[in-house]
Amino acid sequence: MAGTIWTAAQTFAADGGKESVITLKMPHRGVIRGYRLAQTNGLLRGATAALYASNQETAPNSEQPPDKFKVLSAELAVGAAKIENHFARISYVNCDGTDEEPQRVMYMKITPYGAGSKTFTFAATVETPTT
Repeated sequence: MAGTIWTAAQTFAADGGKESVITLKMPHRGVIRGYRLAQTNGLLRGATAALYASNQETAPNSEQPPDKFKVLSAELAVGAAKIENHFARISYVNCDGTDEEPQRVMYMKITPYGAGSKTFTFAATVETPTT
């Protein structure tokens, strides 16, 4: 796929010990060529994170298993400040929109370990199709 390269980063907060769902601005479809999840504030206790192509709040997506929409998952190890992959090749399409009204977002479910508020930054490079 030869297309346009899109790059952006978004910073957000999440509380330790609780699952948070973060809406990330991203092209509605493309190939993730690289990504980085970094904890930028708070004790480095680690976290689990997964990126989804649907928020699963409305039918028919709400009736499907979550893994059907999982694009990638990662675990930030205790003491590690970041996890990254600059050689990714992960295709996705946002499943909540239509061709006429595409949804230009993805959803990250993240659960930081430990307690207290923590700040993270998710950055991605996406190759978008030309058609």
